[in-house]
Amino acid sequence: MRLIFIADNAYPSLKKQLQSLGEVIEIPKSNHLYPGVENHSDLHLHIIDQIIFLSKSVPDAIYQRLIHLGIDVRIVDEDLETAYPKSAYLNALSLTNYFLHPRSITASKLKNHIDSGSRQWIDIKQGYVRCVALPITGHALITADEGILRSCKPTTLKLLKIQPGYILLEHHDYGFIGGTAGQIQDTLYFNGDLTTHPSYQAIDAFIRKQGCNIFQVDGLPLQDIGSILVYESETL
Repeated sequence: MRLIFIADNAYPSLKKQLQSLGEVIEIPKSNHLYPGVENHSDLHLHIIDQIIFLSKSVPDAIYQRLIHLGIDVRIVDEDLETAYPKSAYLNALSLTNYFLHPRSITASKLKNHIDSGSRQWIDIKQGYVRCVALPITGHALITADEGILRSCKPTTLKLLKIQPGYILLEHHDYGFIGGTAGQIQDTLYFNGDLTTHPSYQAIDAFIRKQGCNIFQVDGLPLQDIGSILVYESETL
């Protein structure tokens, strides 16, 4: 079983492609977050170790669907609010061996889960880490964020620095690479055309070096939609 969480304003052609790969769950706009990010899945939920940590602002219909499917869903205690850091409790980045997020703002239930596991916690300053960094295969990152790059330099992660900007985000000057895409099996799916970004060639080469392919929406600008988050289980 595969569930794919995505903002309801993602490009239709991307949604159609994803629907052929699993059950697509569209996140609607919430008045708990500020304009431009109110339907971003990476603010409303965090998927790790076949657990979905979910904010209380997610519609009950989505929660009930997940429970019906037998998924381990854990509603976090914290309330999402428009002001940082209360908008970023769940916007962490879980990789194979590392967990990136400011410890001081991580949702308590998610924090407890990480503390009880084996991942190394990288206590970075950037609270919107899932927005600004695109994970690949659990071992590599693409980002324009200097702080994340510095924090990850001592690790075994493979890193690619790109130019900031050139990504649409409604009501904001620009969006971020992590919010444009997500990985399903060996393919990175992008909400827009990668060739519209000046770092396109480096991004393309880096992704393929990790053994992955690229799906993009040709002819449309890259748009930050709060990531594409994927839950997979062979047992449900």
